[in-house]
Amino acid sequence: MALIIKRTIYLFAFLFVSHTVFSQKDSVKHIEPLKATANFQITNNGLSLFPNLSFGKPAAIINASVGKKNIYFEPELRWGLNLKPWSYIFWLRYKYRKSEKFGVNIGTHPSYVIRETAVTINGVADKRYVAQRYLAGEIIPTYYFSKKFAFGIHYLYSKGLDNYAIQNSHFLSFQPRFSNLKVVRNYYLNFNPQIFHLILDDKEGTYVSEMLSLNKKDSPFYISSTLTYKIKSTIPGDDFVWNIGLNVKF
Repeated sequence: MALIIKRTIYLFAFLFVSHTVFSQKDSVKHIEPLKATANFQITNNGLSLFPNLSFGKPAAIINASVGKKNIYFEPELRWGLNLKPWSYIFWLRYKYRKSEKFGVNIGTHPSYVIRETAVTINGVADKRYVAQRYLAGEIIPTYYFSKKFAFGIHYLYSKGLDNYAIQNSHFLSFQPRFSNLKVVRNYYLNFNPQIFHLILDDKEGTYVSEMLSLNKKDSPFYISSTLTYKIKSTIPGDDFVWNIGLNVKF
């Protein structure tokens, strides 16, 4: 009897150790790795989602994304090619994909728009870089019809934190997305048109925008362009703006 009990204890000990080891291996096997990407762009004309925040000069833009398990930190850092600061945006996004057909992104960010501004210090006129601070939130539900076509609705609200900044901004956009459209051999297009309505305090406007990129398969380099047309607006700005950019993906 003692021998049977002893062997039974050994058996349970062996099974427990085996289960623990294989469970640990299995849990390690399923750990989701950290995902990190970046995009560097040089453009002839720094444009913003909001016309009043555009740079209007040649600019350099870095977009980065780091995260896992649907949560991502995505800063967007912008400068003029003369190295003068433009804006810094620090997105925190939750990207939920319920199925192959439907997903929703929810995000929030603090941001800083920097302008060279005439100021008076101790009675002396001078120019200093002054930051406008904003806090924003967005939601983007998207339905994926296929690998090449999706449709999303983008709503963003931004609150100005300084009395000299726009206090309340509302952005509502309808966004069809056409992806990986083959042009010839290894070249393909991404085409993202949108119609959006923008409210900046007591001013508002409706616009049409087109974002186009030409990519080559397995190449980190690609060309992109944005064109924005004013339909009707009381917001100051040109009726038509555009840019072209050279991009590098990492």
